[in-house]
Amino acid sequence: MPKASVRGVRRRWCLISERHEWETGGAQQQLQFLLETARRFFGPGTRDRTIRVRIHLPATTSVTKEITISREYQNGTRRTNGFPEMSTVPTSFLFFQETDQPDLYDVWWQIDKALVAAKYNGWCQGRNTQYGRGRLSIIVNAPVPRVMNRI
Repeated sequence: MPKASVRGVRRRWCLISERHEWETGGAQQQLQFLLETARRFFGPGTRDRTIRVRIHLPATTSVTKEITISREYQNGTRRTNGFPEMSTVPTSFLFFQETDQPDLYDVWWQIDKALVAAKYNGWCQGRNTQYGRGRLSIIVNAPVPRVMNRI
């Protein structure tokens, strides 16, 4: 994602990606990203990239840990690895929001998928599979509120 700035202030972005019930990996610990969206947000995927995530749940508490954003896979995706907490996340939209610190992202999820989908325009959709429709994702200007209860 281009790091546009206004008067020397770096603009931050938030990647919103849908989590399906049928996620991959042992115990559903991975989250797949659409390839083009992952390239724009995390950069090129010729190799794995380690990032830090600050996981927020509930919204008032957080835990920081390192995870990996994978290289590009032949099926046209990139994935989270080393993220066992992901197995406890229900079907939802996940938010990866840039912070002022390089390679540190605030991460949280919203289970009201209809509310999130209606709030933003310009979603990208992945390919349909035997499990259902393709994953939705979008990159928006940050900050994004952690608690959403209105469109």
